[in-house]
Amino acid sequence: MIERVEPKAPLSLRPPALPARVSPEAPPAGSVMELPLGEIAGDFHAMAGGRGRHASYELLVSNDTPLPVATFAYSTAQSKNRNQMTWNAILVPPYSAIAVEIDVMLPRRGRPPRVVAELHAEDAKLTLDAGPPYQFSRGIARRATLLLSAILLFAVGGVSLAKTQAHVIALAAPETVRGGTPFTVAYALGDATGGEYTVETADGLEVGRGKLGTGSGAFALSLPAKPVSSGYDVRVFAHGRFATDVRAAHVVALAATAAAPNAAPHSLSVKGLTLQNETVHGGDGIVVDYRTSATSGYVRLIDEIGTVRAEALLSPHGRSMLQAPYVDTDQDLRVVVDAQAGTARAEAEVPIRILHADPALIGTGAGGAVPVPAIVPGAGSAAAAAPVNANPAAASLPAADGDGIIAVAPVQHIGQPIVVRVQHYQPGLRVVVMGDSGEEIEGVDVGPGDASAILPALSGIQPHRLAVVATYAKGFGQDTFIRPISLRSP
Repeated sequence: MIERVEPKAPLSLRPPALPARVSPEAPPAGSVMELPLGEIAGDFHAMAGGRGRHASYELLVSNDTPLPVATFAYSTAQSKNRNQMTWNAILVPPYSAIAVEIDVMLPRRGRPPRVVAELHAEDAKLTLDAGPPYQFSRGIARRATLLLSAILLFAVGGVSLAKTQAHVIALAAPETVRGGTPFTVAYALGDATGGEYTVETADGLEVGRGKLGTGSGAFALSLPAKPVSSGYDVRVFAHGRFATDVRAAHVVALAATAAAPNAAPHSLSVKGLTLQNETVHGGDGIVVDYRTSATSGYVRLIDEIGTVRAEALLSPHGRSMLQAPYVDTDQDLRVVVDAQAGTARAEAEVPIRILHADPALIGTGAGGAVPVPAIVPGAGSAAAAAPVNANPAAASLPAADGDGIIAVAPVQHIGQPIVVRVQHYQPGLRVVVMGDSGEEIEGVDVGPGDASAILPALSGIQPHRLAVVATYAKGFGQDTFIRPISLRSP
């Protein structure tokens, strides 16, 4: 231990006498005090530029320990009656450096005062003597030397501070897990005084939190079990003395499937899941066909991070429609059918691609409604008086049906053609007959001048419910208009 010395006669590390050929402008070397917790370096010297009865001194201190260092700079001047002292108190924070300029009043006559700086650590003290004031030159070399000394001291402090910053070195978690099933997350922290983790949903709702030890390790998680897949963000925090570091991993919890108790295997299932179009534009309808014995459930459109973008109820007829969201770029999503019957549940999914579409362009321009001129019998040639795909069996058109694209009689007979009225022609219009499973049975293309479409007679089909579907271009995608029909015997 270094004994404390009263400020009247502080213990100083005086530089040796300079040879005659050495310029007095060269500052003495600094002093370093090595402690168990680190090093404390200091330099105290006179500066050039003193004016009149004032002298300037520079104190440089680098504290590379985790504790603060108290610094006192003072001058002593001998008078006839008493000792006069001028004090400057400075506190140097842990792992930092300072450069302070101190002005000292010079006496009118006699010897200049002695200027001393004391550095007080927890168990030690370092005393620095600045020496007599010199009238230094203001040359570029002197200024560069002082600037370099300050830069070096700040660099030492900066490196020491950087070494104490906390970091999340590594974080490893599975990309997908089954909801309700435990899994393990591994981590590694550096220079941390503590750590913790949080689990949040995609909309920022916190569903889990816990404390972590320093160093490296692992912790177990179990994400909520839901009927649909959902995304979660697992974040690990490393807390240090001066800052906090964080790293996140995204985990998708797949839908949890629950089997009905005492039920036979495969008693509930979703079969024949198909899409009318596997690629659609934003804003278009998505027609989903499926077969299941479930009485309730949902049809959902889910993106790649587990967010539900559209939802519809399960239909007992095996067909539901979703609306595609508008996206900035083309995206791959999935349509999930979740069927429920009591406590039993079944799920099936198919991929779908949503293409970018500008909402301002949907339904404008050439895709707008085009009225079809009425057909006047006897006007013009025979070809102009009848529709392009006219059929002798079509004695008359069905009654108009509101403002729909097409109109068709709700009851049709086996062996007779199906006459469809074209109420509003749309570019790319096609009329087809579809079965219960979504397959196309018969279909014809409709031209701009056709007032009707004749579908061939259906034969070999048992009487049951069908649908006449009109598809047409709309903006960048395709739209659908559906009219159900019943097929009966004559």
